[in-house]
Amino acid sequence: MDGPTNRSRYYVVYDGAWKIQCDGENSEPYERRNDAFRDAVALAHLDSRNGREADVVVQCEDDRFQPKWASSRDPYPPPLVPES
Repeated sequence: MDGPTNRSRYYVVYDGAWKIQCDGENSEPYERRNDAFRDAVALAHLDSRNGREADVVVQCEDDRFQPKWASSRDPYPPPLVPES
């Protein structure tokens, strides 16, 4: 089982605006969920490149949270992010 020291978890949440939360910190607000997701994956990918597994969990329209990207299984960049 992965502990907090070897795995990062980035949450894309809506609280009047889309934000990325990780380790008790909030990002600046985003207008679109896709933009917050793209940046959350980029941050998670940096963690992965530095030897720390990372996940991105997104708040869905029904307020449930679903895992949407994991450094251990998903390509970078994810299909949502343009290649250029």
